[in-house]
Amino acid sequence: MSQRFLVRPTQESDADGLQELLADTPQEGSIMLNFERQPNYFWATDIGTSEPDLWVMEDTQDNRVAGAFSMGKRDVFVNGIKTPMRYGSDLRIHRDYQGGRALLRLFKSLTTALGDDIYQTVILEENQASLATVGSGRLKIQPKYYPAGRHRTNMIELRRKEKYTANSSVRRATTDDIAAMQDFFDLNAAEKQFYPSYDFSLIGSDDSYYRNIKLEDFFLAFLDDELVGMTGLWDQKGFKQTRITGYSKGIQYARPFYNLYTKIFGGLSLPPAGSLTSYVYLHSTVIKNNDKQIFADLLATARDELANSPYDALVVGFDENDPLHEVTDKYKKIELFSLHFMCGFGDDPMDDIGRDKLMYLETARL
Repeated sequence: MSQRFLVRPTQESDADGLQELLADTPQEGSIMLNFERQPNYFWATDIGTSEPDLWVMEDTQDNRVAGAFSMGKRDVFVNGIKTPMRYGSDLRIHRDYQGGRALLRLFKSLTTALGDDIYQTVILEENQASLATVGSGRLKIQPKYYPAGRHRTNMIELRRKEKYTANSSVRRATTDDIAAMQDFFDLNAAEKQFYPSYDFSLIGSDDSYYRNIKLEDFFLAFLDDELVGMTGLWDQKGFKQTRITGYSKGIQYARPFYNLYTKIFGGLSLPPAGSLTSYVYLHSTVIKNNDKQIFADLLATARDELANSPYDALVVGFDENDPLHEVTDKYKKIELFSLHFMCGFGDDPMDDIGRDKLMYLETARL
């Protein structure tokens, strides 16, 4: 008798089934979100890890994708050293298979694929279903989930005109800046744990890890001709979209009144259920000495450049304890919180990594 459920690496023909799986498993919470990946599912996966490792659970009887998980690798800075690290994401089970042994099957295969490796993963704080299952570590077969920080994402409104005037000299990057940007990044990104490594010479190439990143969308801050900060804009809507599928009863009731308030006093309005969000990411933010003033210059410049754009929000995130949030707190915004875990079958990896440094998870690649 053939095996009904087969867990295997993905292939191109799985794309439609994976899109269906995404549509069936929205993120629960007060604002319900569905993460879409049109026109190609794998393009969004490729920006999460530079070495993708995506698996599906196939129902061979009904010829459909019943579940999936991703466990690819990328280089991140750990204690200042560039280190290959797995990033676990996209763990999903179609609702037709939830409540059975599907999760156990996926974790059994994950155990084989993972070996002795450790990996990072992030769970939205409002995703109580995931936190109550995999995040709680109650399944004996699964890797252990060790808490390793809390990440805060800010969705900053762009409707109000930027009034802040930069103190440093800020301009857009050119190809002549690549070498200086690389040196600056390698020196300063290493100060934060888990900062994904970048190769700025690959921007604009056919490397899918850098899809749609444009060198001219980076802003560089200078003081006395010294590069002291940089950040970039990244529009991902060409391959990665977020749709609001619904609201909790309380928010649905309050939405018209809240939207009227934001229209008068500023802030992000709540669009109708079914709408696609319109935002652009601020990414690769690196600041000498994590200086709040320099970040304020860069953020203000980015907002000013986006004043007449079609975007509703600018998205940027940091460790919840990062002082750079003092800059984002000066703007009208919506905040989302995620819990970061280090996972594996051994002892807590953070005992060796240490908890004395701020982390940087790169919101645009979560």
